[in-house]
Amino acid sequence: MINLSPVIIFVCYLHCFSYCGTLPTSQQTEQTLVTTLLNSYNKNIRPDDQVSVDITAKLKQILTLDEKQQIMTSSLFISQTWFDDRLSWTPNATNGNITVVMLPVKSIWIPDTMILNSADPSGYFTVNDYSLASIYYDGQVYLILPALAIKTKCNVAVKNFPFDKQVCSINVTSWSQGSNRIVYTEKNDSIIDLSDYDEHPIWQLNGTDVVLIRAEDRAPFEDTYNAIISMQLYLKRKPLFFILNGIFACLILNCVTLLSYAVPFVVQINLCMTCFLTYSVYSLNFSNLFPQQSEYLMMITLFFLLSISWTFISMIWFIMHFYFTSTAEMPTVLYVFCGKLQRILCYCFPPEKKDDKINKKTGVVPDDGEIQNFSEVKNTTATFISKRRVAARNDNVETTKSNSTDVTSTEIKSSIPMTET
Repeated sequence: MINLSPVIIFVCYLHCFSYCGTLPTSQQTEQTLVTTLLNSYNKNIRPDDQVSVDITAKLKQILTLDEKQQIMTSSLFISQTWFDDRLSWTPNATNGNITVVMLPVKSIWIPDTMILNSADPSGYFTVNDYSLASIYYDGQVYLILPALAIKTKCNVAVKNFPFDKQVCSINVTSWSQGSNRIVYTEKNDSIIDLSDYDEHPIWQLNGTDVVLIRAEDRAPFEDTYNAIISMQLYLKRKPLFFILNGIFACLILNCVTLLSYAVPFVVQINLCMTCFLTYSVYSLNFSNLFPQQSEYLMMITLFFLLSISWTFISMIWFIMHFYFTSTAEMPTVLYVFCGKLQRILCYCFPPEKKDDKINKKTGVVPDDGEIQNFSEVKNTTATFISKRRVAARNDNVETTKSNSTDVTSTEIKSSIPMTET
C-alpha cells in the first residue's frame, strides 16, 4: 500500500506559500485608497483658509475637586469634527464602495486644540501613535481625544461651606491660530454628553452649559480674536456628612452647655470643661476636611467659634457667680450699668421706677413682697418710732403708780399700833 502522507503534507505547504504575502481583495482596495489619499497630502497645511471645528464632550466622571489648590480633575472624551477636502473620494466599484477609513492621527492635519485653563504643564490633549481618526468619503474628519485625568483650574468659593455651589469650566481653544484660521463652534446646545456619567460621592452635578467666549488678546501675532469654547459644570456639595459629624454634634454640645445652668456649681464647671475640650478635638479633626483659605470667614468656622465662645463665657459666668456673689449694697455705678444693660438685653421688661431703685439700695421689703417707695418707708418708720415712745411712756407711768401705791400701804401699816397679846 502506498503511503500518501508525504504527498498530502507537500501539497499543504504549497497551498500556504501560494497565499503568503497577499491580502484579501477588500483590504487591497482600502490600501490602494489610503495610498491614493496620502500620496500628495501635506499635513502641515490647513484644509481651508478658515477651518470650522465642531466640539463635543462626553463627561465620564469628576475625579477630585481640591479646594486648597483650586484644581478640578475630571475624566472625559473630547470629539472634534472638521472637513478636509483633500481626504474626500467618491465611493464606487473601483474602491469597493468604501465610505469610511481609519487613518493615524499623525499622518493628517489636526487642529492644535488645547485646554486654556489647564493646571498641567502641557495643556494639549494626548495624541500618541495609536490614535486614529475616522475619515468619511465627503472629507469629514472625526477625531476623539481621550482626557482621562485632565486637571483644570477652578475658583472655589467656600464661604457657605458645606452648602456651597461651584461653577467649574473647561476652556478649549487653539493655542497658536486665531479665528481667521480656526474657529471653534458648538455642534448643538447640549454638547456635553452625560449618558455614561458616574456620580461623585461628594459633589452633585446639577447641570452643564456651553458658553462661547470671544478673547481679543489670545492671538498676539494676528489682528483677530480667538473663539473659546467654555464647557461649564454646575456642582453642588453633598452636605450630609458634614451636617451629621460637625454641625449636629456642635448643636448637641450647645444644648449641654445650656442645661448646665440648672445644675450645681461643680457640675457646671465639669460640663463646661468637657464641652470646651470636645470642641477643641472637633476643630483638630475637621481642620483637614475644611477648605483652607484666608480671603473670608466661612460660615461653619464662625459657627464653631461662636459655640466655643458661648461655652467659655458660660464657664466664666459660673465662676464669677460662685466666688463674687455678695449681699452687700451694690455700688451706684454698677447699679446704673446693670440697669442700662438690662434695657439692652431684655428690652421686653418694663423700665424700673426711681422709687424702686431707691428701695433696692435701702433693702426695705414689706411683708406683701412689693417694695415700697421712699416716702412710705419714712412714714412707716416714724409711726413705728412714735408708738414705741408712747408705749415706753405708759410703762413708766404704770411703774410709778405701782411704786407709790406700795409706799402708801406701807406707811398706813406702820401708823397702826400693834395690840398686845
